[in-house]
Amino acid sequence: MEAYKVREAYAEWIDTEQYDLFITLNTESEKTFKQLSTMIRQMFGGAETQYFGYTKEGFSRRKLYYNKDKFHIKRVVAIEGDNKFKKRHSHILIKNLEGVSKEGMTELLRYEWLKLNKAKKNKEYLFKVITDYTPQAVSRYNTKDTYKQNKQLEDVICYWSSFISKQKLC
Repeated sequence: MEAYKVREAYAEWIDTEQYDLFITLNTESEKTFKQLSTMIRQMFGGAETQYFGYTKEGFSRRKLYYNKDKFHIKRVVAIEGDNKFKKRHSHILIKNLEGVSKEGMTELLRYEWLKLNKAKKNKEYLFKVITDYTPQAVSRYNTKDTYKQNKQLEDVICYWSSFISKQKLC
């Protein structure tokens, strides 16, 4: 498949659902693809646990109902970077939880990301929210390096830290 067709296929797939937030995450230290993906999963897990809370018995509702879509933040994660120097960053499209504003979702995720990075100050470099965007432009931006990464046998879209409703795909 030609490069532009691959990029278009990814962009169309991402654009099938309307996302509410577009964020860029960086770290203060160099991370591998797997390390950054793990941090992103921990950020979303912490945010979901904080939002949904615990049962009377002390179980996390998020973990108790792990197969229920409503207890997860839907997101598409694209991790880009240089393999040689391990300088990576991620772009994430996020669908807000039901009843949560963009500002509330932003603050919930920012808190978790800064906590994971052990950041003493709120640095825009670590957590950046892009507010004025069009979904089509973002889906193409998220996939701009896909062809280059595929040549290195690496995909930009991180399926491990993304959460996409399986009901939409079936």
